Amino acid sequence: MNFKNLKEILSNNNCSFYHLESTNSTMEESKKILKKTKKNFLVLADQQIHGKGRRGNYWHSPLGNIYCSIVIKTKICLKEYFFFSMVTAISVKNTLKKLGCEEVYFKWPNDIFFKNMKFAGIILEPYYSNNNEKFVIIGLGINFISSPKNKIYKTTYIKEFINLKDYNKFLEVFFLNFFDYIENYLLNKDSLILEFKNSLMFLRKNIKIKISDNENISGIFKDINQDGALILDQGKKIVHLYSGSILI
Repeated sequence: MNFKNLKEILSNNNCSFYHLESTNSTMEESKKILKKTKKNFLVLADQQIHGKGRRGNYWHSPLGNIYCSIVIKTKICLKEYFFFSMVTAISVKNTLKKLGCEEVYFKWPNDIFFKNMKFAGIILEPYYSNNNEKFVIIGLGINFISSPKNKIYKTTYIKEFINLKDYNKFLEVFFLNFFDYIENYLLNKDSLILEFKNSLMFLRKNIKIKISDNENISGIFKDINQDGALILDQGKKIVHLYSGSILI
């Protein structure tokens, strides 16, 4: 695959590019690279042997889909890192919108759906260098030509609902969006939060959330706050959740 245009977009935004045919995990590969460089970079792999999903879950990673980690040096405090998940999700949505697809929604905290079917997921990890520089590693997995079967929710892949030859064009448009949002973060923060909220599944509806293997809680999905916490109205009390999985 020819990544010439993608490399140019990344270079124009001071971001290096690493392409791997196979790796255990782009997240783990990113940590290895961070020991050698302190610049922004993208790691893109054709497949992962031990892909990582949220909460330590396995991310099925066969050939043909998108597996990448984006490493960004940042001064944003840790409690606001949800911004990076939000920007990544919005960049995916607006990329597909530009390519002719609507009906993309977000399931809190970091799943991306087409209609009622999941096709992408995001994970974040903070990283601190030896001289205390702060980075965020954004892991992004997108089903492009196939999707795994799942008993909990339906899945899909991009080529099932949009006509694209390969994922090069998607990545090019995605990173133009992504870097624009990152660069103009302070100017657009409120509008980005509003855009994210407007695309949330189940907002203001009664939901059940799995917060551990042995515990589910229910309530009205009232809102999210600026650090990404889900605000759950249980009638007698308001609960702020930073992790969990909304049950479909």
